[in-house]
Amino acid sequence: MQARAVVDGQAPLPSTHVVSKVLSQNSSNNTFLKNVGLSTPSSKSSPAHEAALHRELNAQKQSSAVLHDHLEELRKKTAATEEVLERTANLFDELKKQEQESHLMLQKFWHVLSALILCILNMNLVVLI
Repeated sequence: MQARAVVDGQAPLPSTHVVSKVLSQNSSNNTFLKNVGLSTPSSKSSPAHEAALHRELNAQKQSSAVLHDHLEELRKKTAATEEVLERTANLFDELKKQEQESHLMLQKFWHVLSALILCILNMNLVVLI
């Protein structure tokens, strides 16, 4: 039997309880324990205890199923969110590309307009001279 530390506020096990546990674990013959008047711990659990354990197991199974359902729901939501995020990133990249193209077109237009204004100014100077 393993020695256990006594938790604060908890009374240590009586020595007769410890002896009976050790002897019952190490011996299939409980004659000594019966002769000295010590009860032997039963290796079989009571039906009430067994029923309580079954209820606890069923509750844990239900809890596990609920958690599994929540996990699946979160996975689906995560996948949908990632899909929306990817589409948004693609749209952003497309808009950025369009902005760059528009900027280049405006620069070209500005150069053409500037050249045209210079031509008109030069023509007016030639006419004035």
